[in-house]
Amino acid sequence: MVLRSGTRFSPTRSSEDTWELRRSIVRARCALINMRLADASRATAHLKRLLSGHCEPSFARYACTLRLLEASILAAQDDFSAARSLCRDMAGHTGDAVAAAVLRYLDWEHGKREQLCAPDTIDYLTPPVGGNAVCRILSLCVCAALAFDRLELAVSAKLAADALQLARRRFGSHSPISTFPATLLAQVAYEQGRLEEAEALLRPRFSVIRASGMLECVARASVLLARISLHRGRHRAALTLLRDAEALGRARRWPRLVSIVSSEYARVIEPDRIGREPQAPGGVLSFSSVAAGLRRVSCAASRGSGDDDYERLIPWLRIGAARGLCMVFLDAGQPVLDLLRRLYYTPPTDDPRFTDLRPYVTTLLTSTLDSNGGEQTSVGCRPLSRRETGILQLIADGMSNKRIAQSLGITPETVKSHTKSIFVKLATRTRAHAVARAEAVGFL
Repeated sequence: MVLRSGTRFSPTRSSEDTWELRRSIVRARCALINMRLADASRATAHLKRLLSGHCEPSFARYACTLRLLEASILAAQDDFSAARSLCRDMAGHTGDAVAAAVLRYLDWEHGKREQLCAPDTIDYLTPPVGGNAVCRILSLCVCAALAFDRLELAVSAKLAADALQLARRRFGSHSPISTFPATLLAQVAYEQGRLEEAEALLRPRFSVIRASGMLECVARASVLLARISLHRGRHRAALTLLRDAEALGRARRWPRLVSIVSSEYARVIEPDRIGREPQAPGGVLSFSSVAAGLRRVSCAASRGSGDDDYERLIPWLRIGAARGLCMVFLDAGQPVLDLLRRLYYTPPTDDPRFTDLRPYVTTLLTSTLDSNGGEQTSVGCRPLSRRETGILQLIADGMSNKRIAQSLGITPETVKSHTKSIFVKLATRTRAHAVARAEAVGFL
């Protein structure tokens, strides 16, 4: 057989080339997962050199993999525009699920609006095989982040918990791939006032997050831990976390991380600067618009504008009560807390709107006392028995009730009974959420 180039085809040489191509792809993927971008770039460059001498159709899929690896490296370097241009056509024409998942992540990072995201082609009801596990985890994380920004906290927690369970089962509890879902789950826990659970999700993984986490993961984890330290009265520790994150952003040439951390640093040391952000365009209701609106309320209250402060605060209280928000009010600054206390102790008697909001204001002020009290107890969690802990460990390993019953020598009905008890003690409804909650509070 003679190729178009005029060289004679050799099956042995072709198989050797294919083997070397696959080795380069594996090296590049492993380096990417562990955020060793220099190693990933070298492996990708070697892969490109190997492919330069092959134009056969059988090597087309390796060329697609090369483009996907190059796009992933660009995304890790925070160059989303170049990464999107590389993999957009590939996802649209080949229907590649991995390319579609990466493009969905890039669209979310680039625009932070759901309408920009590429269609999700993953079948969530089919167990992931091989590399599809990473693709599934990434897609679940993007969906969880979108749900959080839409103020759907329960949906966000469920999706992040599913992603964390899959990452835990396939790659280990503290693997680099588990950092993103753990950070998203910690963000939901923090916003709902469960500071201890959020901290337990992040602290054991923070060294891995700094060493191998994506920019988005490093930024969210650093800001969350800094805010937790502030609520615990550890002001110096919070500033140290932010300075270290800023230094990491400069070392890795991540200007967006430097900008995020610098903005948070300014918010911590200069409270008077809060509230100067512009209003959300078009009045779109999202988590960021609620946070910006509350900062404007705090800025106005700090200037002593009078009774109008209540008028500005009431709409955000109604949104917070409907969506289950908590810490966004406490993070808005001391003026908002003072407004909440005045609403609680001296509510306006001539305005009926305050009556139905009083219980919610009570929960916000209670969260303030809990967060400042040092060690906060995890809400709704009771200790598990030894048998329940063992069953939960097997659930975390991905075993079904039937397999758990066979391994423990009990009936599936007994396993179901223990599982229901676990759900009640951990205040969860799904297996994935139970595993994530147990891991967060130290039961696993």
